[in-house]
Amino acid sequence: MGSSMSTSNIKYLTTAEFDELIHALETDVSSKFHIRNLAMFLIAEYCGLRASEIGLIKVADYNAIEQTIFCRRLKGSVSNVLKIVDARVLAALDKYCAIRKEATYSSKYLFTSKSGLQINRRTLDILMKFYCSFTTISEDKWHFHTLKHTCALKLIAIEGIDIRDVQWWLGHKYIANTMIYLNYSTAAQKRLYEKLLNSRK
Repeated sequence: MGSSMSTSNIKYLTTAEFDELIHALETDVSSKFHIRNLAMFLIAEYCGLRASEIGLIKVADYNAIEQTIFCRRLKGSVSNVLKIVDARVLAALDKYCAIRKEATYSSKYLFTSKSGLQINRRTLDILMKFYCSFTTISEDKWHFHTLKHTCALKLIAIEGIDIRDVQWWLGHKYIANTMIYLNYSTAAQKRLYEKLLNSRK
C-alpha cells in the first residue's frame, strides 16, 4: 500500500528544540490554561498524536493507576493503549487531571476549552505558534503536527527498537508510513546497514 506522506513535508523538532518548546510552556504565566497546555503538548509528542486526535481523548481514557492512555487515531490509523513511562509526561498529566476534576462544567473530554468544549485543532495550532515564538525554532516548524513527527524520529532512533514497534506505537496501518522516517534518522539507517552486512556474512 502507498504512503500518505511524502519526504518533503516532514518537519520535526530536534531534542534541543523540543526542550526549548517545553521550557516555554513550563514558564508560561500569561495563560490560566498553561497547566492544560503543557499536558496537551507533552502527551501529543509522547503518543505521536495529531492535533485532531488530542480533542478525542476522554477523561476515562487515562488510567492514572495503570499509567496508560487510550489513543483514538484518525485517518485510517489504528487506535491503541500506550503506557506512559516518561516521568515528565506523567507529572504534567496528573497535575492537569487534578485541576480538571474541579471544572464547573460537565464534559467527557479530557482537554477542553474554557466553555467545556473539546479542544480543536485550530486552537492547538494557534498555541503551537504562540509558544514557538518564544524559541529559536524556525517558523516552518510552527505546526502542531510537528510533534507527531518528532515522536516518530525519537522512537526510530532508539537503540535496538524494531521498525514494527514504531509502527504499532504510532498506530500506522501500513509499515510504509513508518519506513519514511528512515530517511531522517542516521541512527536507524546505520542499524539497517549493519543488519544487511551481518545477513551476508
